[in-house]
Amino acid sequence: MDRSRGEMSAAPTADELQALAGAISELMQKLQKTPGLAEGHIERVAASIEQILRDYGGASYRQYRNLVRDLDAAAAEVARHTKAGTIAPKVIRIFDAALLRIRKRDFFLGRRLVDKLGKLRAQARERDRLLGEYREGYRGIERDIARLRAERDRLKSVRRPPMAESDVARVKQLLEDANRALVRAWVSELHDVPSRIAIATLLEAATERKLLLPTVPEPEATALLDLLNTDGPTREGFGNRGVHGLLEALSYSDAKLAHLIGDGRPLKAALQANLTWLKVITAPTDPLPRLSLDLPIEDLRDRVGAIAPFAARLHAASDLQANLSDIAQRLTSGEIARAQEADRGFRTHGDDARRAWEGTLEGAIRAIEHDIESKVRDLAGLRPPERLA
Repeated sequence: MDRSRGEMSAAPTADELQALAGAISELMQKLQKTPGLAEGHIERVAASIEQILRDYGGASYRQYRNLVRDLDAAAAEVARHTKAGTIAPKVIRIFDAALLRIRKRDFFLGRRLVDKLGKLRAQARERDRLLGEYREGYRGIERDIARLRAERDRLKSVRRPPMAESDVARVKQLLEDANRALVRAWVSELHDVPSRIAIATLLEAATERKLLLPTVPEPEATALLDLLNTDGPTREGFGNRGVHGLLEALSYSDAKLAHLIGDGRPLKAALQANLTWLKVITAPTDPLPRLSLDLPIEDLRDRVGAIAPFAARLHAASDLQANLSDIAQRLTSGEIARAQEADRGFRTHGDDARRAWEGTLEGAIRAIEHDIESKVRDLAGLRPPERLA
């Protein structure tokens, strides 16, 4: 069969493998005319003699003992095949003659005798090469079938998402809008609302642990709140400021505080006692929890339930309250749970989940099953490599 190795490096078709099997069978018929050729006995003996020629071709006479040792091993192998009749007599004679010439250190003639078997050995090597190509092509079809079956099973495991990807995006946007509204309300509470009112709101919210707010030491916070609510210069100067403005009092000198409110030491002492949690709530990144579709549905429901009463106490949270009401309704209707399931499906399976939603995935599965059936038929029409060897 006139076929180059480069052409067969590409995945061969079933027809090409059929033709290759025919070429291998023809070669096998030729090889079987010479006992020992198809089985590889001649190749192994010839290779061992060639190894001796390479090892001792330029060796000195002091290595003659090693040469005789290796020649005796090769001669014993030839004798075993002679006794078993597994190598053709004409080849046995060539091997015997070659071993005899090499023993007499006539390496040139020994090599010439082994070279006489070149055409026979070339046929055997060509058979092995073609058989290797056939075996690889056959195994390639088997691998393709296994890969297609795995792909079919994977696609069958892809369920149709309960919601379109665009609807999932709208639910995510709703949660993100609620997060932004919460941040705006929080910032407004700390900047625009008088600190004596805002701190009271924070004290109430701190008791709800699901809001993740810092723990507030109640006696110290109550003392600060009483100081800010008591009529006098402290209430007028700092109680009506936002929480951020209240913390500026710590940077004032005693003289400046005395000018503003008289004795400023009680205010500074109260602020120092509450400084830890005041720093947390006024940090650039606010401590409030976020709503996310990645949360377990029960955690998301609990978080919405905790934020809703807090939003009712904030002073600039009308948008937040509307968003939370919408989210609560969607939680009750199961829409957010469906959005979570669909989001997991789209993120896990990507385009396959999109095709499942569009209804085109079944067609892809049928196309794969058709390919599997075609390749199974191709494989059934080929002989296993073991039967060609």
